[in-house]
Amino acid sequence: MVKTKAERLAQQRLCKRRKYAEIKNDPELWALEKEKQRAKYQKRKSEKKQTSITEKSPREKRQIRKNWKQNSKKYRQSKKEEKTKVLNIIHVPVPESFPEETNNHVVDPIGLFTKEDLQKAQRKIRYRELKKRIRLTSIIKSLQKINVKQKMTIERLKSLINNSNIRSRQEPNEDAKTLQNRRNKRISRVSDISSLKSRKDTKFRLLRQKVIESIETFYNDDAVSTIPAGKKEFVTKNKRRMQKRYLAAPLKVLHKKMLAETDVKVSYSFFTKHRPFWVLQPKSTNRETCLCVQHTNMELLIKSLYNASIIGEKNSNEIVSHLCCDPNNTKCLLRQCNFCKDKVISYKEFSNSTNLTYFQWRKTSKETVTKKALKKKQVLTVKAQVTTQPLTAIRELERLMCPFLLHVHNIVAQYTTMKHLKANLNVSEAVIHVDFSENYCLKYAEEVQSFHFGGSRQQVSLHTSVIYTHIFSVGAIHPTSICTISRCVRHDAAAIWAHLIPLIKHALEINPFITTLHFLSDSPISQYRNKFMFYIITQIKNDFEYISRITWNYTEAGHGKGAPDGVGAVLNRTADRLVNFGRDVGDFESFCGIIKDNVESVVIKIVNEETIKQKENLLPKNLKPFRGTLSIHQVLWDILSERLTLRTLSCFLCDIDEQCIHGKHLGFYEFNVAIGSNDNESENENIVTLLAETAPRRRERNFNKSIKILSDITFKNNEWYNLDQPSTSKTSQFYK
Repeated sequence: MVKTKAERLAQQRLCKRRKYAEIKNDPELWALEKEKQRAKYQKRKSEKKQTSITEKSPREKRQIRKNWKQNSKKYRQSKKEEKTKVLNIIHVPVPESFPEETNNHVVDPIGLFTKEDLQKAQRKIRYRELKKRIRLTSIIKSLQKINVKQKMTIERLKSLINNSNIRSRQEPNEDAKTLQNRRNKRISRVSDISSLKSRKDTKFRLLRQKVIESIETFYNDDAVSTIPAGKKEFVTKNKRRMQKRYLAAPLKVLHKKMLAETDVKVSYSFFTKHRPFWVLQPKSTNRETCLCVQHTNMELLIKSLYNASIIGEKNSNEIVSHLCCDPNNTKCLLRQCNFCKDKVISYKEFSNSTNLTYFQWRKTSKETVTKKALKKKQVLTVKAQVTTQPLTAIRELERLMCPFLLHVHNIVAQYTTMKHLKANLNVSEAVIHVDFSENYCLKYAEEVQSFHFGGSRQQVSLHTSVIYTHIFSVGAIHPTSICTISRCVRHDAAAIWAHLIPLIKHALEINPFITTLHFLSDSPISQYRNKFMFYIITQIKNDFEYISRITWNYTEAGHGKGAPDGVGAVLNRTADRLVNFGRDVGDFESFCGIIKDNVESVVIKIVNEETIKQKENLLPKNLKPFRGTLSIHQVLWDILSERLTLRTLSCFLCDIDEQCIHGKHLGFYEFNVAIGSNDNESENENIVTLLAETAPRRRERNFNKSIKILSDITFKNNEWYNLDQPSTSKTSQFYK
């Protein structure tokens, strides 16, 4: 019979396998075979047909390593199967041409495993059986306990029923209903005994929950923790969103306070364990360092009166909400609203014999002696403690309330006006929000002691800005962040003038059609709101001929935080982060390079110190100040006008060089001679002339409403009167 090709190949493979097995069983033949394989390998290696893995490409390396892993896996699997397999007799068909071979040798299946393998398998089987037995034993014991309890309960019930039956026989005249009630009571008594443990557990859980609630109430007390004023000060856990609170004292002190003031007696660990998740430990980053003086003093006074149970409002926001029907309405804040102008603060009964203590931020003068033995007066801002009678504190609150409401009104008015301006800008307008960021202190990743604690550290001045104007590539009003950097750390008018030049240039690069600039800044007298800045506003046209109108708007004092502060924070954090990674930011050039490379969203411009000195030389030395500078919140200039228009609040509805019909006009600031003269001669002493209407600092106000102290008391001309006596005055008058 003719064999097929597949059968012939299978027969050849079988013959080769048998021959290779014979060679492997003979030591001499196997040594010769290994020598042949080595020679063959060396020949292939010399002919570069066989290369090592180090000489191959990365792709070939990956493929070879992959094959190695697969072969190793197959090898381990085959060894594992050899250990666990049971001998199976496989009948291999032998061709008829081969003579039949008889093999009487029988392989013992146990002999395939070593003694250690057998012992290991036995221990494994014993462990599994023991584990099952232990589990079954525990289940049986628990069921036996339950069975015993149930049997005991049944026996008790039977004995009670039998006793009741005996007594019922002895008392045949007793009512059947009464007997049934007694039976029910006895049965319930038995059930109470059986469920005593569960009732104890329930009582303990209820008591524990009550103690936890008492601890939570203690933590939420205003004397123990305080609520921050930020709108983002909240925390969420398990879909429960709560306002953050910061502890007012260390936990050990608060634990002692709770033990002394309440009836709850718990350990310190239990007290700290059940602190609510929204009551947090205070950090240095949570410390407020740029607070408004008026708001802070008002908050301190209100908090003291609230703790003394004299008023029911905790903070200034609650008082404003109580006095005004809409805290964001300017008429309500000016006490001109017909619905809320007569609202007053409600005071509770109090004893005037007990003194009240509160704190106030005040400026005090201190006399110091210099190294040359010269006496020098120094003005310091301190947090002073005030101890007074409650009635005096109420008078102080009433005295501060009217200016405080005006202060809040200015904040709301400026914010609303500027927000409306940004949303409705024309193509020819731009809003530039400017502010000085905190100077960056240059530092190294590693510093010696003399540098770290000495005076060798240099600083970099950062003047951050955000420009709002039409960007034609976007097709809408879009903000652009920009920062001007200088070695000179001056923050005066000359430095501001030098920092404004690259700002305006970049704004014109974004939108070349700009003719009107609206500046927005905070209102420090030493920086943006002074006579030199008024002069600089009139001189910007000399560098940019297409600018025909400029307005400079000031936020209310203490409330100038805005977008530029975020730009400065990004730059400072970026530099500090790279220092933490080992980068040295020790000079001006390295700081500029790092900022330009790592902050792509902020445009960086450099201002030289020579430019600041040039601008300083252009400022006249004999400018007269404007009486009422602290009340200015808007300065307007037009190229066709010879004077500046000054207003108490920003108004873009009334034209420049005319009095505001909305009651915001403050005065005009007129220059009679050519601007730019820097002589100090007496003939130029009157370079600036103040108009008649700018002379008085005070102005007539419609803000003539006040707050009643009590239902039967009012305050007028620093005197107290009883309303039981005849009087025509309904409210105390603060403005005359």
